[in-house]
Amino acid sequence: MNKQDIRNKIKVLRNNYDVNDLKTKSLKITNAFYKKYSCLNIFLLYYPIENEVNTIPLIDRLFVEGKEIYLPVVYDKYMIFKQFEGFDKLKAGKFGINEPAGKELDSLPDIMCIPGIAFDEKCNRIGYGGGYYDRYLAVENTIIKSAFAYEFQIIDKIKTENFDKAVDEIFTENRIIIRRV
Repeated sequence: MNKQDIRNKIKVLRNNYDVNDLKTKSLKITNAFYKKYSCLNIFLLYYPIENEVNTIPLIDRLFVEGKEIYLPVVYDKYMIFKQFEGFDKLKAGKFGINEPAGKELDSLPDIMCIPGIAFDEKCNRIGYGGGYYDRYLAVENTIIKSAFAYEFQIIDKIKTENFDKAVDEIFTENRIIIRRV
């Protein structure tokens, strides 16, 4: 299967899943992440769409604890990260995804959570096809790169291209997959 076929297949699976089941799986995933990384201070997270792993409870928890949280803001061919200042201050951006209006990230973050459609055991990723995260990571490549995925999003093998950027680890509801270099 090519990347678009994989995207279509996983999106159908994800959109047909029971919402309450996905909510339970999301909490397991984000709680495991929190347990491992709550000691950090600067987080690049994402606002969930289309039944992605729900990061909203994690964002809220870290925000209440006084952590710095940044979410992506998408422009034509690139994205930046702006500070999250509360859910009431988010506005729909380019793709209808909620984006913050806070200050732009101007320091090195501790960790980045990257969304995706599919992943493999080597921590390769298929995103939505816009290349925003791959372009961002081509410049900012020293950050710890985590991804959140449901087990059914883990596939045997992803054919990668030179510009594709792998993540360091993938949190699922059952395990943490660590990239072997």
